[in-house]
Amino acid sequence: MVVCGALVVAPQSSVYAPQELANRVVALDYGNGTAYAGLLMLEGAMPREAINTRAAVVSPAERLQALLRGEFEATVLQEPYITLAEKKGCRLVSTTFFHGTWVADPDLDPEAYAAFLRAITRAVQRVRAEKRRYIPYFIRGAAADPEVQALSVDDFDLGRIQLKEPEPVPEDQARWAWEWMAGWGVLSGEFDAATQINHNLERKAYARM
Repeated sequence: MVVCGALVVAPQSSVYAPQELANRVVALDYGNGTAYAGLLMLEGAMPREAINTRAAVVSPAERLQALLRGEFEATVLQEPYITLAEKKGCRLVSTTFFHGTWVADPDLDPEAYAAFLRAITRAVQRVRAEKRRYIPYFIRGAAADPEVQALSVDDFDLGRIQLKEPEPVPEDQARWAWEWMAGWGVLSGEFDAATQINHNLERKAYARM
């Protein structure tokens, strides 16, 4: 999954572009991909010293409700809450896409990893071929939220549903991401590709694919 993150403001907000969030409070669920996506979108629109964030709950449903109550100016959401926010009249002032990743035990067997990669690749191909068929998984994933359950497949923008076949971790991108997060104080120390990326396992697994 290539995740879509959207910087969202409430219907009554005077903000229409990300640079208008300078020095305004943006709520982020620190430690999650949506928070990093939010920092990327804000950093591209203003100096770092103008970025004003506060910690928010992990639950996107609660963040959306707090946004509508006016507790902060903006937050970052993923699907299905981007679609729900739009249904409630909220505006998207910026969107971005970001990769997730996974962490594996150093003793993972290359054949098991290759099987995992083959399964993910087949899944990507199937979903790409018929995205609309798989939209209900977003709705089922928020089974406890009646407002999400009321969404229909046609409410979703299929352009926000993006997938990519797995590939070896690009070292240059991993290094940039590490150094960028270190610049925000999220990580410390130097990037070390030898310990951060298991190239030996990658080579063996992809050869078996």
